[in-house]
Amino acid sequence: MGRFLFYFSYVGTRYRGLQRQSTTGIDETIQGRLADFTRDVLKRDLSDPTATLSSLVSSRTDVGVHALNNTITVDFPDGKQNGQQHDLMMIQKILNMRLGKKGEEIRVHSIQQVADNFRCFSKPYRRHYIYRLGIFKDSAYVSSGTPLPIIDRGFVHLLHPPFSMDKFLQAAEVMCGTNNFTSFTSVKKITEEFKNPVRTVSINIKRGAPYMAGSTEECQEKLEFWDVHIISKSFMYKQIRRMVNGLVAVACGKCSVEDLRQTLKDPAHKVKYLERSFPPWALFLNNVEYYPEDLIYPGPLPELQKEYRTLSKTLEKYLHLQGNSDGIKDRTLDTINVPDSCHVLNNEESTKSNENNSINKICDSVSLHCVERALTLNEFSVHISQNVCRNESVLTSNDEIVDSAIQINSKG
Repeated sequence: MGRFLFYFSYVGTRYRGLQRQSTTGIDETIQGRLADFTRDVLKRDLSDPTATLSSLVSSRTDVGVHALNNTITVDFPDGKQNGQQHDLMMIQKILNMRLGKKGEEIRVHSIQQVADNFRCFSKPYRRHYIYRLGIFKDSAYVSSGTPLPIIDRGFVHLLHPPFSMDKFLQAAEVMCGTNNFTSFTSVKKITEEFKNPVRTVSINIKRGAPYMAGSTEECQEKLEFWDVHIISKSFMYKQIRRMVNGLVAVACGKCSVEDLRQTLKDPAHKVKYLERSFPPWALFLNNVEYYPEDLIYPGPLPELQKEYRTLSKTLEKYLHLQGNSDGIKDRTLDTINVPDSCHVLNNEESTKSNENNSINKICDSVSLHCVERALTLNEFSVHISQNVCRNESVLTSNDEIVDSAIQINSKG
């Protein structure tokens, strides 16, 4: 089984978001449609042509958000049943042909094989979004109806005057750099996903244009287009749309630059106009960027490394359960950061004696939950498989499995 990275674009208007919601029946999400069409193209080479292909998206855009270039990994056999390698360019062409015939607003730009443990959501070093704004030059134009050409409707957010570009730029300067964006996302999401709300963001504001600038004189006469480019390694739920709302709130005089600065410094500083979110239809994911060396396919992954990856994910959940969420802030690594109170030791001697990469000790100084003897990865994987549909597993001093409140995701 191989892992393949797809670069693709889509118009998000008609879909129920990007991330797959169901593994049975017709899935009206972008991930679901793309994975199902890929399965249909490859069904002759699949052991179970009706099974859902394992897939993972790099950037989970909200309902109604579009993408010029997003990525997804799809797992399928890296060769045909006759032993030949897949022609990835041909798969791309057939996919686009079938998507087009069915009226799907999804297009695949390229497909390449990547490492079996490649994680497209944590490997990008930069994500680039664009929010398109159209600002009426005079309030008198507002009552005459929208001058947007039909091709731009639903892809630009229109604003009424007054609008100060100077304040808009000042607000963007305040937001640039490293800040706490708790007030620009859902606090519930931060709590549930134990995310760090601090992000380093760069903002560029560029003059925009309607898609057919040469044939829309009325549009250019009445509207001024601006594209807000927002770049960071990662973003939180609704963060970009709330950030743009904050910039516009300052530009329209609904709050001050100082209000924005204080909200970034202290999430407890509440400003009503900064708690709103702009609509999704004017937001585009422009690009997801990886380091070239991360995209190199090194060959099949040894089975031992696959088991270790599963072990790392289980240990991550264990640490979170014990309140050690500080140790798992960096999700860009194949392994996780372990806090000082929890030690994972590799016994090289036992490895030489057929104890492959065993864990000597997992200990928490507060809860005093320990593993008294070394567990091999094979033994640990048995625990995982036995409890994959039950509750999260916690290891005690007697090497028992104790049920807890957190559920294990069956996909790991």
